[in-house]
Amino acid sequence: MFEFLKRKKVVSTEVGGGNTEEDEEAGVKIGAGIALDASVRDSIAEANIKYARPGYNPGTRKAYYDDPKAHKAAIDKAFSSGGTVRDPYTGAELVKSQKEAKLQYGERWQSHAVEADHIDPLSQIAKRTKKNPFITTDNLKEIANSEDNFQAISRTSNQTGPAGKGGSTQGEWANDEMRMDRLREHIESGESIESVQSRIRETGKAAEKRNDRRLLKQGAKNAAETMHEAGKAGAQNAGVTALTMSGIMNLVSVIKGEKSGEDAVVDTIKDGGKAAVTGYAMGGGLTGASQMLSHRSSSGFIQGLVKSNVPGKVITAVMVTGDTLKKWGDGEITTEECLLQLGNKGLNMATMGYSMAVGQALLPIPIVGGAVGALVGSLLTSNYYNNLMNMLRTRQLEHQERLRITEECNRAAE
Repeated sequence: MFEFLKRKKVVSTEVGGGNTEEDEEAGVKIGAGIALDASVRDSIAEANIKYARPGYNPGTRKAYYDDPKAHKAAIDKAFSSGGTVRDPYTGAELVKSQKEAKLQYGERWQSHAVEADHIDPLSQIAKRTKKNPFITTDNLKEIANSEDNFQAISRTSNQTGPAGKGGSTQGEWANDEMRMDRLREHIESGESIESVQSRIRETGKAAEKRNDRRLLKQGAKNAAETMHEAGKAGAQNAGVTALTMSGIMNLVSVIKGEKSGEDAVVDTIKDGGKAAVTGYAMGGGLTGASQMLSHRSSSGFIQGLVKSNVPGKVITAVMVTGDTLKKWGDGEITTEECLLQLGNKGLNMATMGYSMAVGQALLPIPIVGGAVGALVGSLLTSNYYNNLMNMLRTRQLEHQERLRITEECNRAAE
């Protein structure tokens, strides 16, 4: 077993080398990368569930967005002082119940029955936040039903009708000349309709500005929390995987006398630390970016890439192959050596996921079982790949040697 796990120094012969220390270091990177990829996929799935919001319509408004208790609280607050309550736009005196309004005002009861109206309508808030990737249904409901987003107005002013606001914004209501003409008939304060229109608009702008500020702040807070949690999960998965794989190999090196205990500890911590830092940055960053792309992009292709976590897979590939490509670009290795190393790492990436799944099933310790499986799978794959390359190179050299001997024999015959 120790011989199987033993780190070997780089060997270079005419027919190629066996396992190398670089192969094993690459194996640790691949294992950490695959663990990070799985972590990001889980974090993205959790974020999709957390920030999924039902589309806005009359049915979902009542079930998810409106808050009857907030309506009641707004009316109670308006009448809490005991003084006269008036419609802010018509000046008509308001009473708390429809029954009382009918008794006091007869046919004109709707101009005096109080209702609580969302100044910034629920439909508009839902529309403005449709592509905000970090606002939950509860966030939207809480902000939309804030105390200062309600106004106590008459039923005439609030309901859909000849003079009423209905589901419009304050600006749409004020700009509708036909509704303003009808509202003029209900003004009891003597104020001009032009003055009322101006006040309606200003009230709407102020409410929209308040709500947008709150939504922006809440979205930023949610994004930071989501990315931090995803980063922590990525750091744990990548760090523990790298720590386990590196720790086993370094322990074997100590047992075989190839490395001191102190050096082994330092190398193990270094491998685990690097993977954890990368896992935190990539885990949080990829989850945040994927969440934004899935909401802001209308492209089905982009959304498909995000759901399949293609960005995570690409970054894992870059992490693993980056050193090899850099060495080739700097002229440290030949094109043939570059292709061979990329082939080895590519095969490792293709098979290690299955090895991790088997290891986790056989050793049911979270993350550690997968790391052990990844180590064994990496070493087996590298052994197989290098042996295959050696055999192919040997056959190539044998073929070249046969051609040389044949050529010499032909020359001798001539």
